[in-house]
Amino acid sequence: MFETKRHRMRRERYEAGFRPEWRDLLDAKLGHWNLLSVDEEERLEALALALIADKIWEAAHGFEITDEMMVIIAAQAALLILGLPDDSYRDVGSILVHPTTVVVTGPRSQGGGLVSDDPMAILGQASFQGPVVIVWDTALDEARHPGRGHNVVFHEFAHKLDMLDGTVDGTPPLADQAQFDRWVRVCTEVYERVVVGEGGHTLRSYAGVNPGEFFAVATEVFFDAPAALRGEHLELYDVLSDFYRQDPARRAEPLGR
Repeated sequence: MFETKRHRMRRERYEAGFRPEWRDLLDAKLGHWNLLSVDEEERLEALALALIADKIWEAAHGFEITDEMMVIIAAQAALLILGLPDDSYRDVGSILVHPTTVVVTGPRSQGGGLVSDDPMAILGQASFQGPVVIVWDTALDEARHPGRGHNVVFHEFAHKLDMLDGTVDGTPPLADQAQFDRWVRVCTEVYERVVVGEGGHTLRSYAGVNPGEFFAVATEVFFDAPAALRGEHLELYDVLSDFYRQDPARRAEPLGR
């Protein structure tokens, strides 16, 4: 059987493994990298390599995909699933990278029952059976400067986790009924507070658009400003920690983050 170009590239990437120069990129440009244990670094490398090798990477507007783009985006996506099954991104077919902000049109919800069709600038997008769209300049900036509670890669790949059960409802596949019941109770309570403008400082108003956006925004803050989220919404932090099987606030403590 003849080997296609794509299969050859996949095989070559796996054979080469996670290259030392890629590790240097993470050390220089991924602020979360130095917070990880040796075991976590090794797992992140394996998960990131799988995303680089298995997914279709495409560039928009004549843009050219580089190793730096694939490594930085894949590593941030991999961070979310350090404690989850290896195939958690099985529904991600391709990753489309734009150089900078994208303007989209068409009707969309603005929360509170409002719908708008005005042009809107976006930094990323995820949809059923479609690519994950990522804006590169933002993804790189947020990789370099964590702690602000914003991360487009975390946000869009959280949507893909949410979609695993076939719906975008802010509830990814959970372990059992007890975890599901607690998730619904806690997330509903905090979501309703955000909707009426009482969500505090950590969860921006976009989290009140719908439950799916709530989960994606909460995931951003959980990984990017974990101590702040734990301090303001302890129960929400705990249910996210139970789902992701990670405790990023404790991980960041030695550096005072």
